[in-house]
Amino acid sequence: MIYRAAFHSTRRLPAVCLIIMLLQLVAQSGTISAASAQASSSRDFSAQYTALTKKILLAGIELERFSLNFRMESAMQPKFRRYTYFLAQETGAATGLAFEVTGTKQFGEGRKRLLRVNLRAVSKSLRAAEVGSIIAASGSCLELSGNLIQAVKNRRHGYDHRSANEFVVSKLKEIDDLLAQRSALVAANLDHPAYERALAEGKVLSLVRDSFINEYRHFSVDTKRYMAYQNLFFLLNTSYNTVGAVAAGVANRGLTKPRLTGPANILFIVAGGLATASPILSQATGKFMGWQQRRSLDKQLGGRPSFDASALSAEIKHLEALEINAEGSLMPSLPASQRLAIYTESSGLFLKQLESETKTMRTLEQVAIQNSVLGPLIGGTLLTQGIVGTAGFYKYFPNRPKKIFTASFAGATVATVGTSMAVVGNAATLLAGLSNEHSLSKKKQLPSQLIKVRLAHLDDMEKTISAL
Repeated sequence: MIYRAAFHSTRRLPAVCLIIMLLQLVAQSGTISAASAQASSSRDFSAQYTALTKKILLAGIELERFSLNFRMESAMQPKFRRYTYFLAQETGAATGLAFEVTGTKQFGEGRKRLLRVNLRAVSKSLRAAEVGSIIAASGSCLELSGNLIQAVKNRRHGYDHRSANEFVVSKLKEIDDLLAQRSALVAANLDHPAYERALAEGKVLSLVRDSFINEYRHFSVDTKRYMAYQNLFFLLNTSYNTVGAVAAGVANRGLTKPRLTGPANILFIVAGGLATASPILSQATGKFMGWQQRRSLDKQLGGRPSFDASALSAEIKHLEALEINAEGSLMPSLPASQRLAIYTESSGLFLKQLESETKTMRTLEQVAIQNSVLGPLIGGTLLTQGIVGTAGFYKYFPNRPKKIFTASFAGATVATVGTSMAVVGNAATLLAGLSNEHSLSKKKQLPSQLIKVRLAHLDDMEKTISAL
């Protein structure tokens, strides 16, 4: 109709003019069609961009939520463990100290005058040490059983390390596939006005993905390391307290059957040796299991994940600068300002969480170091007592009882120092732990507090993104 009207209105014009007008009309029609096609293409790009970004963010939220829940569940400790374990160990140390003090006094009398030794007092102190060692062993056994029960619960809910690794690897593959699709979409729209912004946001999303996996790796290795350290420590503690209880029982019988005194001292050597090696072996085992978990996870991930927190902050600032005075919106349903807020807040919470986890881990390592220092010293004094007592007994029995008492006196004197250190060390460790926990709690920096804040943040993010 347009061409017909133009023909009638210009039927008296020269043929050349008619041809020119027709060409102009065709060009205008082509321009309108091209503009319409370009607008349609832009809308398609925005729709695909929104859909992929939404899927990436939701998958990332799911991965981070799992990582945080894994941390809470896998490292969960019984509520009153600190107090029950302290009471059990303090009972064992206190009764051991009571025996050593009594032994020092009575053995000191025996090296001078045999008839002045109060065997009844020695028997009672040995009985107390035996009962105390049984309580200490039971306390460690109880804590070890609690860890095993918690491990069964974690496996049932998919929070054991093997199941968790499988979930994380599968979720990470999903995110990587989505990031690849997004990159292909952006690369196919080089002429789009928002190309640079899309490219910059892709780098942010990739770094956020790296932060998720780095966080899980950090949690996984730390949890594996600490639980291995703790479980072996409880096991060895149960072992040497059990041997100590048997040694005290045999020594008590040796008061009426002197030939049992030698075997009792040998048992004290075994108990002291286990006490000496326990913290060191536990620490070494924890480090080895942490290294093994790190190696296994990196193998499943196809290499060690690299994450630079400063690079993420820089890319977020770069994207923010590009958004200033930018034309159009990549995701009309979720403006750039809101997406930047999500990225910035997530990054800030991640760094805060990692900083707190590092502080907590260092505190735990300080306690472990104290155990590694005090443990061998305490165990060494008990080991010394056993060696001196054994050497004295087999060298002088049965003809020189005063010499035997002299050796027993020396061993008990050394062991009194060790058991005193154990009594004070247990109390100091408890108070230091309570003080540190109170300080972190006031600052809202306990791992459990930060995890709850981040889980609430993830819930809000999920609601916002799901509504797109």
